[in-house]
Amino acid sequence: MTKFEEKRELGNAWSGMLVLKAQKLFDMRKMKARFLYKVIFAMNTLLKIHYLGKKYVVNLMQWICSCRKWQLRGTLYAHAIAAINHMDMDHTMYYLKYFTVEYFRRAFETLFAPASDDNELTGIYNRTVLPPWTIHLPGMPKNNEEYPRRNIRSPGL
Repeated sequence: MTKFEEKRELGNAWSGMLVLKAQKLFDMRKMKARFLYKVIFAMNTLLKIHYLGKKYVVNLMQWICSCRKWQLRGTLYAHAIAAINHMDMDHTMYYLKYFTVEYFRRAFETLFAPASDDNELTGIYNRTVLPPWTIHLPGMPKNNEEYPRRNIRSPGL
């Protein structure tokens, strides 16, 4: 059995919304968000989160956080999770679609036939590639000076 088939069977065995690794990260960060983060200010979907003297601003409407981890990685961090929990919203809608089980299954649903190695390359694909020709001029190499030196006189002399 190939790795591709193993991944396909693994994806079919999952029943949750998120892939296993993303779900484990979410569970770990949710425990941290439950006890350590405090939501100080909330206005619609714009929330201010305090954690050990640091302040984070989370905008749930635009999926933006002041730490930028959410935008860079696409997974929720504890301060964004604290904001989502404060608003009593579903966290799975704030993950990128690439972390869902549906997309994992789509990636591994197509069968690929292995390519045989006995195909001979013909024509242009079977040439030996050589380095380009270089011309070496005889004699000493030129100096790296681009401009000749000039005698510059001061205006008062």
